[in-house]
Amino acid sequence: MSRFVIILIVLFIPQLLMAQLRPGFNAEEYLEMLRLSRQQTDSGIKNDQTPKPVNFKRIYRSPIGPLLNRWELWTNAGSKTAVISIRGTTGDAVSWLENFYAAQVPAVGELQINDSTRFNYHLANHPQAAVHIGWLLGLAELSKTIVPELNKLYKTEGYKNFIIMGHSQGAALAYLLRSHLAWLQTQGLVPADLVVKTYCSAPPKPGNLYYAYDFNYLTRGGWAIAVTNAADWVPQTPFSIQTLDDFAKPNPFGSIDAAVKGKSIFVKLYVKHIYNRLRKPPLRAVKNNQKYLGHMVYKFIKKTLPQFKEPAYAEGNLYTSCGVPIVLMPDDDYRQKFPDDSKNVFVHHMFWPYYYLTQKEYAQ
Repeated sequence: MSRFVIILIVLFIPQLLMAQLRPGFNAEEYLEMLRLSRQQTDSGIKNDQTPKPVNFKRIYRSPIGPLLNRWELWTNAGSKTAVISIRGTTGDAVSWLENFYAAQVPAVGELQINDSTRFNYHLANHPQAAVHIGWLLGLAELSKTIVPELNKLYKTEGYKNFIIMGHSQGAALAYLLRSHLAWLQTQGLVPADLVVKTYCSAPPKPGNLYYAYDFNYLTRGGWAIAVTNAADWVPQTPFSIQTLDDFAKPNPFGSIDAAVKGKSIFVKLYVKHIYNRLRKPPLRAVKNNQKYLGHMVYKFIKKTLPQFKEPAYAEGNLYTSCGVPIVLMPDDDYRQKFPDDSKNVFVHHMFWPYYYLTQKEYAQ
């Protein structure tokens, strides 16, 4: 091998390796994503020490939507990698309404946003898959600018590597956006040769078990990472309610009649009584969830989106986490630095605790 060829290898192979996104958790990559995401927060956060981005430059910030959703586009020209950074919940009440609008809707369908705007979506193939309606509304707004900006960057600059990043509510939207882009690719509306990696930081649960199955299959091999601080309560939300109807079919829980066939009348009455005592409470809980976090919150959403038509909600509430889990485990040093504070329920949820633990546990 000539000396000239060796020099070329030394100079260009590292750049070629950088140019292709790789699956799996990369601590340095995630830390940069946190640095990017932190820039979405306009107001100061007390005691936050998250530094500014090192390797990426912001080239676009979207308008703010009716529910205060916003995203930014960052690029690294050397590696030809772009980041879609989605903002999380703000301090405004209307932004929190998006979180509280927590009834589920089928993962395939259409939302009528106003008299002239309909949002068609296909976020999973499983017929029982369902997602959070509030965050689906957020996706409908964000996609109006994300899709054209992504396509423009692909066509004009040749970018094929995209990272989707979101923290908190932004993470929930990142899940749905990844699913949405996959469907748009099948429709020819987004380039088919994109390489997409997703980081969901401090992520709530975006949909039910069947949506999680579909998402995890779509991103199999380590292309979607869910980073959770074990002291953070937000990834445990929304409330998850499992009913006997949520089991995959066939299952032994659908009908009690087969189980008691041939038994005495007394055994049948007793077993059916126990069965109904187990079956009915979670069904009532699902109905209450639809009533208070569906129909009731919709009335407040309608004040912001007066022409938005209330959708038909899915019959379930089995919210489930998605993505490859990366757990940040607090130790004694962390507990001293970030003590529990009943007056600040987000003490373990913000950027700096996640950044601190990632550096401590993973960064070299």
